[in-house]
Amino acid sequence: MSELGTRDEFPIAYELNRKSLNASLRSTTYKNNIFHAFRRSLTQQLPDWLCIAIAYRRTLGRFPNLVKPRSFTEKVCRRRLHPQPSFSDLSDKVKVRDYVARVIGRQYLIPAYKTCQSLTLQTYHELPDSFVMKGNHGSGYNLIVKDKREYSFSDLREISNKWLKSNYYSSSRERHYKDIKPQLIFEKLLLDENGNVPKDYKFYCFRSEGNQPKVFIEVTHDRFSNFKVDYYDTEWNLVDVVEDRFTTGVKIQKPHNLDEAITQALKLSAEYSFARIDFYMMEERIYFGEITFTPTGGLKHFKTREIDETWGSFFEK
Repeated sequence: MSELGTRDEFPIAYELNRKSLNASLRSTTYKNNIFHAFRRSLTQQLPDWLCIAIAYRRTLGRFPNLVKPRSFTEKVCRRRLHPQPSFSDLSDKVKVRDYVARVIGRQYLIPAYKTCQSLTLQTYHELPDSFVMKGNHGSGYNLIVKDKREYSFSDLREISNKWLKSNYYSSSRERHYKDIKPQLIFEKLLLDENGNVPKDYKFYCFRSEGNQPKVFIEVTHDRFSNFKVDYYDTEWNLVDVVEDRFTTGVKIQKPHNLDEAITQALKLSAEYSFARIDFYMMEERIYFGEITFTPTGGLKHFKTREIDETWGSFFEK
């Protein structure tokens, strides 16, 4: 028998205890909401460098050196404070398409159905039965729509308006997102031969003076369910990068178009000491995903600090 008793045995006591428990839960939830709102408000008042340092300490267990960074995580965190001017346009999921078309060609772009400042009923009706809705001004603004009948205009309008009103910079403290004007872009939904969202191949491209470029490839698995990643070198050998709990440790077949993807990733990253270039590598062709200059905000769980520092030695800033 539970502490509340059963409804049949103690109906009055059961009801009183149930109401007391529900009231307690509501009070606890209310207090938690107040606490989190207060913490968010307080955090927003802190300078960027302090927010980054606190997040780094909370995630990785130590404070970063943001003045003279040595490790990959420290250098990426410093980039959040001192981005190059071009980072903004190339992090904008709408504007970056012009850069990709100019550097490697339009054939690598996912077909776009529409870009707009906000979703209108006319745009909703013009969209095909399946698509991906994205916000251009940050990370996480993605909605996969396999069947438009499952999403009413009001549903998509509510979701997209929430994205458009959000300030990604204020939560991420990545300054290159600060001046991106929020927009929506609707792209073709890519599916693999099994009808699933294809694997994401992320090319970490490093350059330093006097050395040949270095490239490591991160392969994501089950992005929307049991998320895992594995890392490979350009010869398609598994390499240790992050903690084992994030990896499968199982080698997959080398993509037949890997060399082409590496070549195009190096072209797109040619002007930078480090950039991550994301591709969807379909059977028939390669599609560009995004360019990222501050992956995971610099809060990557490297397997060891030595690996973190080794990756940091591959680029200057």
